[in-house]
Amino acid sequence: MRTSILHLDLDAFFASVEQLKNPRLRGKPVVVGTGVIASCSYEARRYGLCASMPLRQARRLCPHAVILDGNQHTYACFAEAVWEIARRWLPAMETYLDDAYGDLTGTEALFGHPLEVGRGLRREILEEIGLKATVGLGANRMVARLAGKSAKPDGLAFVPWGEEEAFLADRPVGDLPGVGPATGAMLREMNLLKIRDLRALSPGVLEAMLGKNGLALHERCRGRDTRPVHEREIPRTISRETSVHVPTCDPAEIRAYLQYLAERALRTVRKLGLVARGLRVRINYEDSRWEEAGATLPRPTDVDEEALPAVWECLGRVFTRRVNLTHMGVVFSKFSVADPQAELFETVRDPRRVRLHAALDAIRDRYGHSAVVAGASIDLLGKLPQDPRGYVLRCPSLTK
Repeated sequence: MRTSILHLDLDAFFASVEQLKNPRLRGKPVVVGTGVIASCSYEARRYGLCASMPLRQARRLCPHAVILDGNQHTYACFAEAVWEIARRWLPAMETYLDDAYGDLTGTEALFGHPLEVGRGLRREILEEIGLKATVGLGANRMVARLAGKSAKPDGLAFVPWGEEEAFLADRPVGDLPGVGPATGAMLREMNLLKIRDLRALSPGVLEAMLGKNGLALHERCRGRDTRPVHEREIPRTISRETSVHVPTCDPAEIRAYLQYLAERALRTVRKLGLVARGLRVRINYEDSRWEEAGATLPRPTDVDEEALPAVWECLGRVFTRRVNLTHMGVVFSKFSVADPQAELFETVRDPRRVRLHAALDAIRDRYGHSAVVAGASIDLLGKLPQDPRGYVLRCPSLTK
């Protein structure tokens, strides 16, 4: 049976939601973000604006842009409304914040050709919610995503079965999953610019260069991608980060921010029934210099007290200049499913701490995260406004 994968991408999602909420913003360049652009409308992109661009640069390029802080909870509600529609069409679906994958394999007798599914799904999202979406369709998730990318914005594209290699041949090698900035720079130095160029390298050469990722790229540059669509995929990372209200180099205030961000991230880790083994700390100095350090935890954990020593160790490696910070964040990774029996053995997980955090989570679920403030994050009391969800940050991130 031939496989059919659909990729659904909500166009300029944050900015589109703001334009939907306020019709006076339609047709105008809209930017969502604080410190840097989180999302911008296609009207703003015509002026060269893009995600992650500093707002001061965005203002120079487009002085009349409408810049909004945004609200992550609003966007999450809109996204969930879209996924409810998508579930009518997709028997198996893997969702993220503003995009999703669906497996249509074996559904042609019920829904017709995958293109008909794409058309119906886009039509219902526009009619019921008012948002435009791009849909890509192909034999696997990589091809489906790149098909949609070629049709943005508000488009629909299908790569026929058997034409994957031809479709990919002239695309930039950086379009392949697994080609990040470092790998991309290495391949450019070797003058491997297009996906067709990568096909000249044997599996052995790619493995020697890039390890297991090289073997995966050998398959992907030929249009083959075996990654399945999971109903509930373990995320690669869970992060919380923010731009600070006032740039600071006060060590106590920086630790307060990072502990609060780590608490919020680990609460999500526990909610998903996971434990983390890896973490990274990221900071941005006022002169736009980014620094990042990572660590491997002694054992997988979802407990604040077991992760925070590694957070402080990473902070010590990146915060080495007497320059104010404008942005900081904590990223957890290397997840596995938490063993419900592990708390029986104190050498694996301290059952007292597990029960303590379960009780704290229950209180915060009922009364809001700000119901209990502890540790270094107490230093933010009186400095930041609070709502039932906790401290009101300038640029709260969503789980990735």
